[in-house]
Amino acid sequence: MSSRRLVVSLGLAAAAVIALPSGASAAKISEIGTVTDGKQPRCPESCSVVTRTTSMPTNVDGNRDVYAIPSDGRIVAWSIMLGAPSADDRKALEKQLGRAQAQLVVLRRGKSVNATVVAASSAKKLDPYFGGEVTFSLPTTIAVKKGDSIGLSVPSWAPALVQGYGTNTSWRASRPTGRCGGSTAERQKDYYVDTTLRPGAAGTFNCLYKAERLAYTATFVPTPTRTATSR
Repeated sequence: MSSRRLVVSLGLAAAAVIALPSGASAAKISEIGTVTDGKQPRCPESCSVVTRTTSMPTNVDGNRDVYAIPSDGRIVAWSIMLGAPSADDRKALEKQLGRAQAQLVVLRRGKSVNATVVAASSAKKLDPYFGGEVTFSLPTTIAVKKGDSIGLSVPSWAPALVQGYGTNTSWRASRPTGRCGGSTAERQKDYYVDTTLRPGAAGTFNCLYKAERLAYTATFVPTPTRTATSR
């Protein structure tokens, strides 16, 4: 599947430009969550979707820092790569859960698998961009601190799961213990219970899903640092 990248708003360029104080070094923009292994969501083939939960990334090929904020700064945009569900799958999912949508969240980790959602973007409808990658600029940038993590909150469903990894790639969901889903009819009901966390809410990310990740990134601008100037 070839990926097409769609920039939703030309405001990205304006949002990413930060007025630096005199003597401050230029801020270096980076993409948090970038994975360069070429793997993409496999829809409609072997299609799986994430539903009604907030995700907390843990590892990508054993690297725990892929979604970690390296220093204080601001998020100015976020991107998501999407599979293209079949017409039948899409119809069934929309009937049960509504239109596909997601939002970026900033997680501040607590003890063990606890975290608080300290900020979030607005939720965006995803179905116009199935089969490609889309970037959403933020009208108001989001302040982040070193050590925060970037997660994804899915109030309905999103075809953004990338599979085919080993067990050293994983993510966690804000679902209660014993309600992590599964193949039986009873456990499949877990996927339809809304466990998303709103800004300001703390939660426990009890459910661990191995050998897969979610395909999203955040555009990060570090806080400018002042450099010495000669007199």
